[in-house]
Formats: sequence, C-alpha cells, structure tokens
Amino acid sequence: MTTCDVVAHDLADAIAENRLRIVFQPQIDLHTGDVVALEGLCRWTHETLGPIPPSEFVELAESTGAIHELGRFALAECCRYAATWHDRGEDVAVAVNVSPLQLATSAFFDELEREIAGSGVPADNLILEVTEAEKLADPGVLAARLDIVREWGIAVSIDDFGTGHSSMDRALSLRAGELKLDRSLVARADRAAIATVVSDAHRAGMRIVAEGVETRGQLDLVREAGCDRAQGYYIARPAPQSELDAWMAARAR
Repeated sequence: MTTCDVVAHDLADAIAENRLRIVFQPQIDLHTGDVVALEGLCRWTHETLGPIPPSEFVELAESTGAIHELGRFALAECCRYAATWHDRGEDVAVAVNVSPLQLATSAFFDELEREIAGSGVPADNLILEVTEAEKLADPGVLAARLDIVREWGIAVSIDDFGTGHSSMDRALSLRAGELKLDRSLVARADRAAIATVVSDAHRAGMRIVAEGVETRGQLDLVREAGCDRAQGYYIARPAPQSELDAWMAARAR
C-alpha cells in the first residue's frame, strides 16, 4: 500500500471510531463587533503522522468516498453544538462545511432533516458552506439542491471565493446569501479587488465574509473595503467549545 492508501484507510478508521474533533472559529460583524457566527472545522491528529491539515484529508475524503461519513460526523456535531448555544440564549449561527458531493445525494437531506430534528436546533441557526467546485458537481444540480436548503430556512454561503476557479456568475447562479473571500485574496491586501467583489456581491444582495484576517492591518483593510464580517487568527483561533465559551464570556465583559 502507498502512503496515501494507508492514510486513506486510517482516515476511514478515525471517522468510524470517532477520533476526529470539531473546533469553532468565530466571525464578527465588522459594523458592531459582535460575534455573529461560528464555523465548525474538522481536525484530525494521526497516531504517527501527527496533525493532518484539513485541506489534505478533506480532499482525500472526496477522492475516496469517505466524504459522506466525514460530512455526517461534522453535520451531527455542528447541529449538536448549535443547539447547545441556542438553548443557552447565544445569538450565533453555526456554519458547517458541506462538499458538493454530499449535496449531490438525496441521502444528505435525510441526514440533515434527522440531525435538525434530533438536536432541536432551529434551521435558521445553521449556515451551510459549500465551494463552487464545478469539478465535483454539476452547477445546475448544485443550485437546485441549495434551493432546497434555503427553503428549509438554512442560510447558504459560498466558501473560498477569490481563488483561481472563482466566478461571480457561477456564485450568482447558486443564489447564495453569502460569499466568503478566500484568505489568499485577503493576504494580497488588494483593496481594489476586494472592493469590486464586495460591490458586485452587495448589488446582488449577498453578504461578504473576509477569511484569513491575521493582522490589524488586514482587519482595517477588509472593513474599509466594505466587507460585512471577518474571521481569522487576529480575531480568534479555532477552539473547542469550552475554550470558545470562555473567550466569548471574557469578550462580553
């Protein structure tokens, strides 16, 4: 077996044995400074290789078919935590990343309905984040699936916008309510390019979230460019629920 085969096998075992974990990274409203959403992020620490970057194991999961099991785990955990925060009166939405491959199956909607009912989380407390990723799903099919999600009252966000494959026309065809600027666009600090995306998105009624904000300068940049929300290490690093609760409590004082 190749190293990739071994890691793929180990990932399947890790999912089955519940050895992955979910951490959350806050998003703030750039106008009020309030925490308005928390993105659920999968983390995997391999027994011998150590932490595996999410970009690597998610791509591996998509190529091997394990993305459906990984997605079920993430969805269940995010719904559970979202219900906990909602029951405590926290006015925050929880975002969960969903692969277009998951959305292409009818089983996904059965899973979504089951997790919402089982956790008791209101549908409008959830955000589904999906990449455009034409190579993974037919855009027309993806748009139709996302229409169903919206009909249930769940918000839809297009992730990683601003990378080489991004297209505003495709994003508009998916009829999402939100675009998340890719961290590479923020890192380039191209205020004019960001402002253009913001202007086009706002014209279409979409909200803009800037990802990968790691410095005060980047925070000021995306605010001045007209972004609505921001997320990144400068604001807060991804953390488990207990640490995040403490961070939010300290921030509220």
